[in-house]
Amino acid sequence: MFIDHDMHIHTHYSPCADATATAEHYIQKAHELGLKKIGFADHMWDSAVECTIPDYRKLTYEHISQIKEEVKALDAGGIEILFGCETECDKNGTVAVSEEVAEQLDFLIVPQSHTHLTMPKDCYEPHRKHAEFMLERFYNIVESPVSKYVTTIPHPFCAVACPYDNRELVRLITDQEFSDCFRAAKEKNIAVEINAGAFAGKSIGEIRTDPMLHMLSIAKSAGCKFVFGSDSHRSTGHDGFFKNYVIACLLELKPEDIAEFAR
Repeated sequence: MFIDHDMHIHTHYSPCADATATAEHYIQKAHELGLKKIGFADHMWDSAVECTIPDYRKLTYEHISQIKEEVKALDAGGIEILFGCETECDKNGTVAVSEEVAEQLDFLIVPQSHTHLTMPKDCYEPHRKHAEFMLERFYNIVESPVSKYVTTIPHPFCAVACPYDNRELVRLITDQEFSDCFRAAKEKNIAVEINAGAFAGKSIGEIRTDPMLHMLSIAKSAGCKFVFGSDSHRSTGHDGFFKNYVIACLLELKPEDIAEFAR
């Protein structure tokens, strides 16, 4: 299967990205990789929703929409560009976007694995408590009032900036718990992201036996659709994109396994 999209790209309008993360760079990279569709998903917190993470206060819809003006000045060379965002499911289980803003987005990704931002510190130990927090947030997202706008759960169960090996958390979640989560997502037509960054530093042999791959196989068995996302934050953000082909091969994915909006 040829991978022709990337639905998780951050530009310099995300404060955690660097100055090299420009629309021009990503269009060039898309041509190099043979992508026909890319999606800009800068971090956003809707100003209509109470902000519980101070660093997000200025990351409004108006702020991230500035990338559209950059794109207008460029020749995309036939590449389709979607404008979405990555928002948060906060400490209260609230998805930080209103229906009014969600309706203006081409796609919406909401992680339940940004536990470094949304989880109380006392949930890091014991590790099962951390795993349960991600399970709870998964359901908060798929059951939220704006769930019909959510297109993707990015880097599922891959706890970001975890102070210990985040694979420990995946091992603590049962196959049945994963299956129940993914079936709930499937019922809401929410796709699961395949993010090669979750397998950074892994050989093909290591990817084959990685619990993250097993988790993705459960999502496939549950009937979920998939999208590929680099989660790029800089000019080197696609260096490991080729690993998506390894993952797709190991999961035996076919074009019909890809979410409609990413095709």
